Amino acid sequence: MKKIALIVFIIGVLMASLAYVAELCEWKDLPALMTIGFTGYVLVISATAYYLTSILYEWSKETEAWRG
Repeated sequence: MKKIALIVFIIGVLMASLAYVAELCEWKDLPALMTIGFTGYVLVISATAYYLTSILYEWSKETEAWRG
């Protein structure tokens, strides 16, 4: 699952970058590319949230380390 989240993160970054380049170059399909960019932001945020929650879950399993 972590590999899938990494792939989703990379695809999201590429989609957001495409929207940024489209805005800078003033391409004529700008509204459609802005939608793609927004979707890329959602993918990035979702993948980051998955990684953070999985890290917190792994840390919560290690209760013996801080109990002493």
